[in-house]
Amino acid sequence: MQSKTPCSLQINDLFHIIIHSNGSLQQLFQTNSTRCSSVLTTDASSDGHSPGIRSLASHADDDDDNYVDQQLFFVTSYSDFDKLAHGPRGHAGKYTLRVYKFFANDGALVLLHINGEAANVINPAFSRFHPFLNVVYTCTEDIEENGKILAYQIESDGSLLQIGEVDAGGTSTCYLTIDRDQRNLIAVNYWDSSLVVIPLSKTTGEFKGPIHSVYDPRQGKAMQAAAKKHGGVNHSNNDDSTIAQRQKDPHSHALVLDPFEGCVAYVPDLGKDLVREFWYDKECGRIGCELNTLPSGLSTGKADGPRYFEFHPKFNIAYIVNELSSTVAVFSIDRELLSEIARAAKLKKPMDAFKGRSTLKLIQSIKTVPSAFPTKLNTCGRIACTNLVDLSLFRIEAMNHSQYSVSSNPMEAAAKHAKVLLPR
Repeated sequence: MQSKTPCSLQINDLFHIIIHSNGSLQQLFQTNSTRCSSVLTTDASSDGHSPGIRSLASHADDDDDNYVDQQLFFVTSYSDFDKLAHGPRGHAGKYTLRVYKFFANDGALVLLHINGEAANVINPAFSRFHPFLNVVYTCTEDIEENGKILAYQIESDGSLLQIGEVDAGGTSTCYLTIDRDQRNLIAVNYWDSSLVVIPLSKTTGEFKGPIHSVYDPRQGKAMQAAAKKHGGVNHSNNDDSTIAQRQKDPHSHALVLDPFEGCVAYVPDLGKDLVREFWYDKECGRIGCELNTLPSGLSTGKADGPRYFEFHPKFNIAYIVNELSSTVAVFSIDRELLSEIARAAKLKKPMDAFKGRSTLKLIQSIKTVPSAFPTKLNTCGRIACTNLVDLSLFRIEAMNHSQYSVSSNPMEAAAKHAKVLLPR
């Protein structure tokens, strides 16, 4: 089946879009203050896991042309810029949650549902769909008060029904992960860098209780940097004074579990230019000991700012987006070590034997912007889009089953994949 991609983007102030391309979900666009976190599809029949709504990925080989008219976009908007570590452009939203229907034939988005008054759902920054249920989770971003994690059931008409709310246990909540057994949701708090685990009902997706595990990389130490409205720096900038302040503290920005065993959690630390590797205790649902840390890039002496971590769907390869150095770092994965850790955990052996041993090895780093591109602002984004104003698409080539090459030609790639109409 040919890739179903939009030929234009017809919505203002769009921050993130995830679209279907070659059988996978890829985030390709990023501009300002409104974020589309993911996409679902509605269907009268079900796949046996989630009646009414099912994942795009399950339709990679679907030849039904009507399928493309069944996609939903879940869009979240910032509502109070003073509560953010960074400084978005655009204007704050009066409502922060929207559901759109997406038409792939012309790229149009039709608004189906509005929810989340700005005073009640403040700065929903990241969203995650449950892999099997009609449930979406979103988290609020606030550097002064603990974030909230909200759970919504998605109705067949695209409307949202709130089914739960829990405290995120930290400030500026920025990322959500659901573990392999769908028994726990793991939240990442950017400002104070804490990682928390919250139990989920496997049958309904609702929260079963408050936080039952917390990991604090600061070990209880106070934050050194101040919020920008109290004299601190704007984390959207990338000048020397901003970097000096921002890199004083750890800033966890994501948490991704390995897809092979589900026992190692990878956490990009934007503040310390590290990737942290943790043992994730699947049985107890907790972040266990820190096994290893390693640089997120080439260690040139300048800040890299690791933001997101992504595994290749086929190869033993992982990618890290470094927003301050505008690079994508490519790592090989030690599958044998992952299996060894999983076996030891199953046998209840101590994890201390794995400390200092990394499952990652840096094999490549590629610049995502031209050499003349201005770097006064960071270029935050995800794999396939790492720049605020420059569209960068990457081609991954398998050469001899053991080496992998990542190449970038933004203009050529954009012409081949999609005609992009960015908001002015």
